[in-house]
Amino acid sequence: MASTLKNPQKKTIAKELYLHGEFTFEEIAAKVGTSRQTVARWANVEGWADLKASMSVGKEKTLKNMYAHVQRINDTILQRDESERVPTPKEADTLAKLAAAIDKIESESGIRELVSAGISFLTWLRGVDPAKAIEFTDLWDAFLKTKF
Repeated sequence: MASTLKNPQKKTIAKELYLHGEFTFEEIAAKVGTSRQTVARWANVEGWADLKASMSVGKEKTLKNMYAHVQRINDTILQRDESERVPTPKEADTLAKLAAAIDKIESESGIRELVSAGISFLTWLRGVDPAKAIEFTDLWDAFLKTKF
């Protein structure tokens, strides 16, 4: 991956490679253009290992639960007298946090699915034609760069 990527972009790609691939920190670092120590620090600070373990829940179930929380808060608000149907500061804060989390999950899922598909195809291609896998990796890295 070219060094023209900014650190937040490198971190996003590194995280996706870690979460959805079977790569070492060194391999991830080489792909995103940073050091192994930087990738290890990102993983440690942001708890990537815990996140990877929790991914068994799945995006769809997480989103469904978040939307259910939003609905419960809105139902509570609607049960009040008409003149008092506004969220309390705590409810407004919770709704804002849920909305931000939902937005983040939904926007990151496109990146995640893109990286995941590339990793899956590359894994398959390595078994079929290792030379083409090397060629694909270079092309895939260039393609991902255009997405960021």
